[in-house]
Amino acid sequence: MNNLYVLAEFENPIRPGTLQQLLLSILDIAVYILFPIVVLMIVYTGYLFVSAQGNPTKIETARKALIWTVIGALIILGARALALGIQATVRAIM
Repeated sequence: MNNLYVLAEFENPIRPGTLQQLLLSILDIAVYILFPIVVLMIVYTGYLFVSAQGNPTKIETARKALIWTVIGALIILGARALALGIQATVRAIM
C-alpha cells in the first residue's frame, strides 16, 4: 500500500497576523468610511447656519449640530491615536 501525502498550505484571508493588527485595520476602515460623513455633516451644519437667517432657535439648532459633529470627528480621529497609545503601553509592559 502506498502512502500518499498531500501538502496543503492555506493562506490567511485576513491579512493581519495578530489581534492588534486586525483591530488597527478595522479602525483604519472606520476612519476611511466615517471621515466623508463628517465632512458632509460640517457642510450640512453650514447650511443650517445660513438657512437660520437670524432666527435664534434655528441658530441654536445649528450650533448643537456643529458641536455634535465636532465631537464625533474627535472620537473618530482620536480612536486610532488612543489605540496606538494603548498598544505602545502594552508593548512597554511586556
